[in-house]
Amino acid sequence: MEKRRLVNFASKEPSAFAEMLGGLIEANVLANPNKQKDFDALVARVGIWVTDIDEGVTLVFDTGRLTVYNGLEPRRTITIRAEAETVMSLSNLTIGLFGLPVYYDGVGRGVALKLLQGKLKIDGMITNVATLNRVTRIFSVQ
Repeated sequence: MEKRRLVNFASKEPSAFAEMLGGLIEANVLANPNKQKDFDALVARVGIWVTDIDEGVTLVFDTGRLTVYNGLEPRRTITIRAEAETVMSLSNLTIGLFGLPVYYDGVGRGVALKLLQGKLKIDGMITNVATLNRVTRIFSVQ
């Protein structure tokens, strides 16, 4: 029996960043039933642009499937822009009560500070808070 693929790549040659992010998400979802529920319910186009390496991806979530594109595709729901270290720290956010990210521990305070300093920018954050929280839960390895 063939194992169902959760993550597909739009390009025959996905970037290293695309492969790493797709692999992280797939591993997180397969390891945790709560993340699977979020993944299965999510319909969104999430762009991530890493400013210090000038590279990005678009993650197209479609109810239990994810297609990863090299670069930023149009019609994104949310776009996250930050340095690589900050993007990776998003995967270390603790998920707390009611499935919300914890911003009062060390990692959470660091992410919140980057947001306040403008070193982490999230376009579409205000109008898509529920989507952003769901994406954060899927990204988090915690």
